Amino acid sequence: MSRVTVYRWTKYDISNDERKVSRRYGTREAVARVGGEVIENSGIEIDQSAVGAEIDGMTARNFDANPRTGFQSQVLTGMRS
Repeated sequence: MSRVTVYRWTKYDISNDERKVSRRYGTREAVARVGGEVIENSGIEIDQSAVGAEIDGMTARNFDANPRTGFQSQVLTGMRS
């Protein structure tokens, strides 16, 4: 299976006059194509099949980069950022 790096990103929201974080992850190329700005150090490597179903180079809205399905294999403590 092929892997691809996607990033969190922001775009200016004219209706609220502020930058907003997208609910999608995107490749650098896709983010640049829509005029967004990549949030550096937010990159994650995911399976290529999770990208492009709705928009080329982007994940679906509210993509879960850390799915918690199946048998629990570790215990996480504290808050994650």
